[in-house]
Amino acid sequence: MISSSIANEPDTISKRILVLGAGELGLAIISALRAHSSSPEVSVLLRPDSSSAGSIPDNIHIVFGDLSDPVEALADTLRPFEIVISASGFAGGPGSQLHIARAALHAGIEWYFPWQFGVDYDVIGRGSSQPLFDEQLSVRELLRAQDKVKWTIVSTGLFTSFLFEPAFGVVNLDSDSDSKTGGRRATVTALGDWKNRVTVTPAQDIGRLVAHIALDPRSPANADEVDEKTGVLHIASDTLTFERLAELLEKRGWEVTRELASVADLQAKLEAEPDDVGLRYQLVWARNRGVAWEVESSWNGRRGIPMENLETWLASSSLL
Repeated sequence: MISSSIANEPDTISKRILVLGAGELGLAIISALRAHSSSPEVSVLLRPDSSSAGSIPDNIHIVFGDLSDPVEALADTLRPFEIVISASGFAGGPGSQLHIARAALHAGIEWYFPWQFGVDYDVIGRGSSQPLFDEQLSVRELLRAQDKVKWTIVSTGLFTSFLFEPAFGVVNLDSDSDSKTGGRRATVTALGDWKNRVTVTPAQDIGRLVAHIALDPRSPANADEVDEKTGVLHIASDTLTFERLAELLEKRGWEVTRELASVADLQAKLEAEPDDVGLRYQLVWARNRGVAWEVESSWNGRRGIPMENLETWLASSSLL
């Protein structure tokens, strides 16, 4: 049987946890683990020259290392820990996620959370507009082909903050808006169709749920409910259409200009600019496969766990 589902859960709560990376998600996971009642021993892996060391809380142990180290050397770094959670992102470039997964398996750790915090790569499939997604499928295949290391994939949808990144091209906040009169202008570009949906989860919610999944005692009422065939656990703070996104901005006083980027338009642009990473991501959401699922049927939705939907996030965001 595939080593990915309920059979993959540890028999006891693991205490020694290593988080790979201290970006937006890594720090959120570290914060949630620190706050957990089980008081786990949390460490973070940083490069020796990392500028993130100053943002790490005093009671978090810093392990200096490099994710690009040879598999054997990286495995030696991971081996002392029972749970390894990768929050490294795609910064390592092509091949990095497979490399880390191989090291985790070689180390023989108890439980591995790979960097799969995003869309449902199984549904999107191979050959999408984003080549890095093919590597994510290869990571899944590698994990599913073995039964020595327990693992859990947490699909989160888009990080809420990324929805407002200029590079993503969905929301453009006009920096020339007239602050004196209160006039604020924004452009919202729907990818594929205004009815297309996007699932979003803020980093803080992801961190909180990862801590729940990794550390809460196992019981019938708090089972992981990972899909036995895929090993994927879906979480979601909000799922909404691009039209609803525009409406929420208008509700907060923004004058919104609506634009539509069709699949055909995006494909034509990508053919002209094949190295444009933003266009590659936009095409994935425009095709509307594997990028959205119902909050009610998500892991947190079935448990009634409060989450920060987009409207609440907007109200508290310093960006808006």
